[in-house]
Amino acid sequence: MWGNAGRRTVCGGCCRPEGEARRGGKYIQLAISDRTGQGVCKVWGTSDQNAEQIEALCREIRVGEVYRIQGYAKVFNGTCEVNVNDGIASLATPVAGDSIDPSQFVYAPADDESVRRGLGRMAAKIEDPGIYTLVSRVMNTTEGFFEVPAAKRRHHAYIGGLAEHTLETAEIALGLAGSVNRVEMDTDVLLAGALLHDIGKASCFRRQGFSFVALPEYTLVGHTALGAAALLRHSAGVDPSRFAHLLHILMAHHGPHGEVKPRTPEAWTVHFADNAGASLRSVCDDVADLAPGEERYQGTRCREPVYRF
Repeated sequence: MWGNAGRRTVCGGCCRPEGEARRGGKYIQLAISDRTGQGVCKVWGTSDQNAEQIEALCREIRVGEVYRIQGYAKVFNGTCEVNVNDGIASLATPVAGDSIDPSQFVYAPADDESVRRGLGRMAAKIEDPGIYTLVSRVMNTTEGFFEVPAAKRRHHAYIGGLAEHTLETAEIALGLAGSVNRVEMDTDVLLAGALLHDIGKASCFRRQGFSFVALPEYTLVGHTALGAAALLRHSAGVDPSRFAHLLHILMAHHGPHGEVKPRTPEAWTVHFADNAGASLRSVCDDVADLAPGEERYQGTRCREPVYRF
């Protein structure tokens, strides 16, 4: 991604202290990206700057803005990273927006049009008119659903990631439901639950610069509660029993780790599909960063050992 060491222009990402590192010093770690992908930048500063000065500068960096970074690139623990010393002064001011081409700085690997068509195709499989209307209305009127990421870091953490993850969850859930013998499921409710399980995440992000930042609601309220509130606003026209089941699927999609545990085959299926899609995305992205025959003892996304044959 980074090519030769030297001056690069990249999007500034979130900054957070990472503690002790080489020579007993401290660094600030930034998540950085451009249209080719995402990476890591460690800001060390120079010997004439103390930790407080470096931290104060990095706190001013805004997610989604473009900064010119001067440093050197190297591979550390199997990951390419950029290290900044003398070039720290370049991080003081973002590059003016009218002087750059936005297409160079937006990392959005999902095919937006293909995802939209796929979501429409999955929704069209719902036979109940009331449930179909509910799903279509919620997906098409929820601001940001097709643009925001699905998470801050772990999986589908890029523009359009939420919609892509939603499509994958629905496809996996439908496949699981059809692969188990002697199981009867309400496929309308199953599909509706898969398509709307993360709808609350659209309310957890706001656009900033070329990216999105998480709002306090992401952790203070949680996307399941926000999603349930969105569904309740559109419950008219749906059989109350089936709507309650749909609401249960949404509230229980975190499985045994959630506040509400799955109690129906449909709820367990959506949980498994959600978890499979998120986990595989993380593993595949971690493996994609490796060369053949290379391994990493902890993936940056999946947090598990990965190897590429």
